Amino acid sequence: MRALLSAGLLIFLWVCSASAWTRSELVEPFRASDLTSQEVRFLQAALALDGSYLGMIDGKWGAGSASALQAYARKSGIDFSAGELPNLAPVALVVDEIKTISDGGWSRHYFDFADLSFLSPQKTMSSHVSANGLNLDFDDSASTLSISLTSGDIGRAVAMHRYALDTSVSNLYTVRKDHLLITSARVSGGKTLYVRSDRIRVGVWATILVSAQDRDAGRLALVTASILPHRGTELDLPEYGELYTGVMAFLDEAKDLSPKPRVGEGTVGEKPPAPPGEDEGGTGTGFAVAPDGKILTNNHVAGNCRKITVDGSPAKLIGKDEDFDLALVQVENVTGLKSVTFAAKPASLNADVTIAGYPLAGLLSGLNVTRGSVTSIKGLGGDGSRMQISAPVQPGNSGGPVVDAHGLVVGVVVSKLDANLVQEAIGDIPQNVNFAIRGEIAKLFLYQNGVAPQTSDTSEQIAPEQLGKMLTSVTHFITCE
Repeated sequence: MRALLSAGLLIFLWVCSASAWTRSELVEPFRASDLTSQEVRFLQAALALDGSYLGMIDGKWGAGSASALQAYARKSGIDFSAGELPNLAPVALVVDEIKTISDGGWSRHYFDFADLSFLSPQKTMSSHVSANGLNLDFDDSASTLSISLTSGDIGRAVAMHRYALDTSVSNLYTVRKDHLLITSARVSGGKTLYVRSDRIRVGVWATILVSAQDRDAGRLALVTASILPHRGTELDLPEYGELYTGVMAFLDEAKDLSPKPRVGEGTVGEKPPAPPGEDEGGTGTGFAVAPDGKILTNNHVAGNCRKITVDGSPAKLIGKDEDFDLALVQVENVTGLKSVTFAAKPASLNADVTIAGYPLAGLLSGLNVTRGSVTSIKGLGGDGSRMQISAPVQPGNSGGPVVDAHGLVVGVVVSKLDANLVQEAIGDIPQNVNFAIRGEIAKLFLYQNGVAPQTSDTSEQIAPEQLGKMLTSVTHFITCE
């Protein structure tokens, strides 16, 4: 799943875990009636932020909420071919979005002068009064989300709706009632403009205007879906409820899914023969995840080294996880290092991917870039912490980045299918069956080791040549003694 819990929140949830939805119950059919209205509101908010839901956050599970959850499940690769969504679907959604909600400080704020409240990312929003003193304006430093709030007579309210109508280019949606006016329109520049006016007393209307670029449609949807002409209730995930304990069960399951080599699977680090009397060494690949010299790679590349170098510079191990086969190393005396951005969403089945690395050191020279696709969203034996890719890998590729068509990291190269073992078992040689640790697992590991990975959900694709240049700037050669 694409954005996992922040380190502090993750530790808190693990300590406080209960037993409402167990691991085995994650595959049972989802029944919204099992959830409280508070849990439903949290799900609706997560669906809105994901971009799958356009209804109101009202705690009532209806056809719109159900359809949105199905849409999320389809794009996340969650199987419901039997006709019913499993409990895994809402749990995975919460795991995907709770970090964004937590990091942004999404909470409800009430404005008494307008008798209106809405959800907004309090940690990244700044406010100021407009030059004419009539509007309270908010801008989100983490996105293109913008909010303006005002009150006045009906003429002022109508003028703002007329502006939206006059500037619209498509997708016009309107509501006209005695006490409520809504106008939602696409305007030029790939932006959506949403205007809502509520009559708060005789002759006085409160109007809120929300806008955002397409890439931030989820944030706009969450704000607009949460608008209420009163104080409303806070966005919260109740402790020990089904969703809460389902998240715990999911995280426990992910932690227990060991991505260490299994029968038929071999790592792709390069281990050249060691000279007599010296310990065996090896080479691999890593990529920068922070400007101060932090490099992510595999544990089997850098987790058990007496000496580590990155592009020839001294480095030290600062974190590792043998279960997930990930390691974090720190290059000494580095600042301003170009680092990667992770995808906010998981890679989809058949999505194009590109990998970079330093395979077959001593035989090949320089960075090697290959392309392929996601051939399975799970690893060997249904391992949910990995995905299968067709991009060719060789010894030495271990620890390299897997990026999507937008240049965003969706995985870490880790292993390939052992062709010799498979041939002995089935009498045939497998072709191009390789594995990567999922980007969501990598982000979890980084959070646990004090690194907040940069994420994006941009829809802008990068030309292959530019992708190659970007990978060259962030991918590094690792040696281990």
